[in-house]
Amino acid sequence: MRLPNPVLLLSLLAVLVTACAPVTTPTSGLSDSEILPENLATEEIAEEYLARAQLKQNNERDTLLAKSAQAYINTGKYDKADIILKMINLKTASRENQRNIQILSARIALGHGNPREALKLLTFEDILPDKQQLYVYKYRSQAFIEAGYPLEAAKTRVQMDQLLEDPVIKDKNHQIIWQSLSLLPETTLRQLNQSPLNKQFLGWLELASISKQAQIDWQFLQDNIKKWREKYPDHPAKVFSEKLWQKQIELIKQPLHIAILLPLTGRYTPITNAIRDGFLTAHLQSNNQTRPKLTFIDTNSQTDKIWNLYQEAVENGADFIVGPFLKPAVNSLAKTDELPVPTLTLNYVESQTEVTQGLFQIGLLPEDEARQSAEMAYRQGHRHAAILVPQGQWGLRLSNAFQQRFEELGGVAISKQNYISGKHDFKQPIQILLNIDQSYARHRKIQSIVNNELKFMPYRRQDVDMIFMAATPKDARQLKPQFKFHYAGELPVYSTSHAFTGKINTRADRDIDDLLYCDMPWILQPSRPLFNALKLKWPEHQPYTRFFALGADTYHIISNLKQLQSQPYERFSGQTGNIYIDPFNRLRRELLWAQFVKGRPVVFDFNAFNQDTPANGSKIN
Repeated sequence: MRLPNPVLLLSLLAVLVTACAPVTTPTSGLSDSEILPENLATEEIAEEYLARAQLKQNNERDTLLAKSAQAYINTGKYDKADIILKMINLKTASRENQRNIQILSARIALGHGNPREALKLLTFEDILPDKQQLYVYKYRSQAFIEAGYPLEAAKTRVQMDQLLEDPVIKDKNHQIIWQSLSLLPETTLRQLNQSPLNKQFLGWLELASISKQAQIDWQFLQDNIKKWREKYPDHPAKVFSEKLWQKQIELIKQPLHIAILLPLTGRYTPITNAIRDGFLTAHLQSNNQTRPKLTFIDTNSQTDKIWNLYQEAVENGADFIVGPFLKPAVNSLAKTDELPVPTLTLNYVESQTEVTQGLFQIGLLPEDEARQSAEMAYRQGHRHAAILVPQGQWGLRLSNAFQQRFEELGGVAISKQNYISGKHDFKQPIQILLNIDQSYARHRKIQSIVNNELKFMPYRRQDVDMIFMAATPKDARQLKPQFKFHYAGELPVYSTSHAFTGKINTRADRDIDDLLYCDMPWILQPSRPLFNALKLKWPEHQPYTRFFALGADTYHIISNLKQLQSQPYERFSGQTGNIYIDPFNRLRRELLWAQFVKGRPVVFDFNAFNQDTPANGSKIN
């Protein structure tokens, strides 16, 4: 099919965009030669440049078309902008216009939610003029953030800083650098500090790492900020660093008396005792000069009496409540508009549409891990998923969470299937998932028609590019090898922490080699003092080690709640994850990622762009 004449398309577009508007002449005072300011955002300006372009030729026409496209982008009309840019012949356009078109195309890609495409477009081999280079840095930084690479965004902003002259804009740029680094966990920042990096960027990393480590040790911040200033006397973040200590003092508030409401007797005792002792260990290891008084209250299964126990704790002087743990009790507290003292429950409200003042929630939701599996799969370029989960409520929850998040991002769940947990042969559900059963059915049908033996190789469906698998370690070890047997060995398989026991077993876990899964830092990169305390003092909690970590994080989060509320980019670098707070005061966890290699989980950091394999990862000992 022949493409329409570009000039004809241009004329038609001009008619379409001006058909409903009064005829005007280009008398707005807009310059044909100057770069259009980014804050100009009216369709009238876009239409005027489009009209002017019809009166020009060659490079002048291209420049005006690019300005029209930019004005449409500024108003969020990305499709119109895309049509206009396609009117420009890139082969005959000037080099300056070629670069402008590339930058504008990247902005359109960002507008359509495709940051990876934007990053490709924002790569130039030649040296750009400073003004264009600033635009490239700005939009690369934005694309890195949207693609999930805050480290690369910070690097880009540090490069950009060298071209900035206006002190107000530089200050804003410093804030964005800080916000980007604040998204990273403390372990990542600490590892980067050991890398051979540009001194200016290293200064930012060290400052961010100091801030993270100070989340559980306030004195550490004061001592190390002084050392940082001596090491980097002329660093561009010097003024910014001076505000950091004062900010910590203002935001971090430690209660004097904490009451912990847990069912310490009854069926949940093994879990809640692990939470309690993790909380106590963090309390005892704290370096702060004053530690709050702790009171543990056994709620058993007295959901109907939770308000009485809560009020009793407040009347006895508690100025902060941790718990309850059971979901019905949490639902009961959430029915009020405001709680008398700040409260951090150890589970989540069943369904929530409004915020209860003073109520915060934390827990180990499996749905969070399924959603992060969807995000990681999408981030790695996968768009068509097959979902395999066990029958039952747990599998349904994970399947729904994965699918919802994957489709929110723009992916599609092509195939879903359940299996019965505990079986050794998962042939039937895998064949149905991959449409191999249909391949066999076609073979049987053809063979019955020709009435003769036929050579046959089953053929799986080709419209999926990844598998999400929810499974326990025992099931995962059975399922993963069968994907290869059923001609899907090349498909990447994503899972949750439930696929790993938490203990190294290279002999058993060789069967799940190549499996990608998310887990908490406590399992993959634990805090040694806390881990040693569990090993020496609380060995009985090993089966519930993740809840021990939850208890420790809960203790430290209490003094960081106000800081987490202050900005959406704030993170608490905890043992259960890189923790942030959502609009409903629910604490959410960002987990680490690992892949099994020779039966061992290998941690790999996706914060560096293009690091899409665990080749530079570190093994778990």
